[in-house]
Amino acid sequence: MTFTDKQMFQAIEANEDVKDCFEKISDACKELKSKTGCPNDDVDRFLEFAIGKWYD
Repeated sequence: MTFTDKQMFQAIEANEDVKDCFEKISDACKELKSKTGCPNDDVDRFLEFAIGKWYD
């Protein structure tokens, strides 16, 4: 099932646990960029790479 950005943000706002995780991920991306100086596209690519690998 595909969700629109609006639906995703509604879900994030409606559930405190989901919101907390979203904020942690956002903060981690900002920290990665700050500490490495890598461009936004590299952070995005890192997230794409990490998809599905969190449970391994």
